Amino acid sequence: MAIKRITTFEEFKTEYPRVRGWLSEALKHSTNADERAVLDGITNGSYALWTGDASAAVTQNMDWDNRPVCILYLVGGDLAEILGEGQEVISTWAKANGCEGFVLFGRRGWERVLTPHGFEFSSIVMFKEF
Repeated sequence: MAIKRITTFEEFKTEYPRVRGWLSEALKHSTNADERAVLDGITNGSYALWTGDASAAVTQNMDWDNRPVCILYLVGGDLAEILGEGQEVISTWAKANGCEGFVLFGRRGWERVLTPHGFEFSSIVMFKEF
């Protein structure tokens, strides 16, 4: 199976249960680990769900630093699959939808993983919960 965007409810019913574990693992490292919000975003179209044989991603197109970008919100499973073929498929779709690049907010270790895939360190984003 190639990396593809899930666009119908029928696909979602099949694919989400299959990839849920990978996305749940990624969600544990989010500052807002709310699966219900992810599901709502996928169903209302503010997030896109992408799946492959051994990986999954959730993206969101938005403005960041006054530029239209594709946020890689959740990435799980086989990172080589999603960052290899998946990156090409998702970036083609994102460009067609007006995005100028990818943005990923993650742990410091992501810099080491993503640099070989063309990502560059941009900034440090810090969060403190009240």
